[in-house]
Amino acid sequence: MELTREEEAVLRGEGGPRKQECMKILVTLGEMYGARKLLPIYSVQLSGISYKTMGSAGTEFLEEMAQEVKFAVPTTINPAGYDVGGPGLVRTSDDFRSKQDRIVKALMTMGAVPTFTCTPYTTDFAPPKGAHLAWAESSAVIYANSVLGAYSNREGAPSALASAVLGKTPDHGLHRQEGRRAQVVVDVDVSKGPIRYTVLGAYLGKLLGRKIPYFRGVRPDLDGLKELGSSMSAWGAVPMMHVEGVTPEAHLQDVRGLERIQVDAGVVGEFQRCLGCDENPQLVAIGCPHCTKGELIQIAKAVKQKGRKLKPGTELWVCSNRQVIQETASAVEVLRQAGAKVIQDTCMVVAPLSDQFPVAAVNSAKASFYMNKKAFSGQKIVFDTTENLIEKYL
Repeated sequence: MELTREEEAVLRGEGGPRKQECMKILVTLGEMYGARKLLPIYSVQLSGISYKTMGSAGTEFLEEMAQEVKFAVPTTINPAGYDVGGPGLVRTSDDFRSKQDRIVKALMTMGAVPTFTCTPYTTDFAPPKGAHLAWAESSAVIYANSVLGAYSNREGAPSALASAVLGKTPDHGLHRQEGRRAQVVVDVDVSKGPIRYTVLGAYLGKLLGRKIPYFRGVRPDLDGLKELGSSMSAWGAVPMMHVEGVTPEAHLQDVRGLERIQVDAGVVGEFQRCLGCDENPQLVAIGCPHCTKGELIQIAKAVKQKGRKLKPGTELWVCSNRQVIQETASAVEVLRQAGAKVIQDTCMVVAPLSDQFPVAAVNSAKASFYMNKKAFSGQKIVFDTTENLIEKYL
């Protein structure tokens, strides 16, 4: 790699041991993947900040970092383990809250922006087209690359943190045009019936792994793109997608000779059966990834049409970020009047909920993937559409 004089100085330790560690991480990754240089970046998104996923060792490491360094670029952060800036709607132990608060304090000391969301593109910190990023939240990475026309690899926690400190990332992978090319064509046949994007994404994520798909036959809106991408990135490791006539780089793709996959409602519907069970949930949770303004308003309309309150014995969570909640105040009030909890700063995936809610109902294949994992939450999952969940439990 070709480093600038300033970068070489940091690598020698002239900026202090913590910056030196960060530079070593980025240079090692860059050399591993054939990067020519380090790129200046617009922003960073840090994932895994819940104490549920970070644990004590990660917390102590962040606290040590916070004593020595500050973030060099805007650094937004994923949901925490409880609603740290909210009215205390999420029940956790005092011990968990105390440990989570230590993580938040360390991040704020370094200069993190308190977005607490997996959808930073719905906030004022959405990156412009063409911006280079170092984002670690997989569902945000695929949205940024595919919908916004920004450039980001799927960063791990160490590399994203290092990039936040230095304001740079190695020039490889999705930062180069050759790394963004479509690798497989997915022909979606909707003649046999509609296909839910969240289920389609899960099915294809498992099938594609890391391959970049080019979609034909569907024209999802922005919320549909969010559903499709987040599920593919959870069930697989898809970092980007092209949708014919929809996404900004689709027209640049030459798909002649590429592998082809055909899917229809029958194939995807069969796969949907593995996403949930048939039990009675204690929690109905919507908002994985966090709800956009459009989604939150639509949920409120559906709830208002029902005209009644939540049935006893079940909690309804609608998860979003602070900015979206503030900008949809009337819809939020409709949900609260119906007995729903509008949750900020956390979500059903990263909050420690398995003891309180051993069975949870969700509308998201991404949530189903993570919440069902024994190593993560180990909850039993009921999977259904938003409309059906509201019809059944309201």
